[in-house]
Amino acid sequence: MVTPRPCTAACVIDGRLVTLTFYPDNGVLRIADSSGVCLRETRWHASWRALLDEFRGYYAAAEHDHTARGVDDIVAHIGERSGQMQRGLAFV
Repeated sequence: MVTPRPCTAACVIDGRLVTLTFYPDNGVLRIADSSGVCLRETRWHASWRALLDEFRGYYAAAEHDHTARGVDDIVAHIGERSGQMQRGLAFV
């Protein structure tokens, strides 16, 4: 069941506290800074849990790489993964 209520989480990206807001009814994902200003907006075509798993996996890889990851880099990664998931589902 899809809910119109957004899912939210706070995390640190590139040394800044940001808020992730995901709207499962339309797939919009917003990343905002601590003052509420939207830094990026994209689409995510999977579940909230899958999105959180992507962030965890991305940060684990970044820790081993010892490379700072910014908002644009994470959004690009999420967009790639979301597109792969959507294409994969289209062929099932």
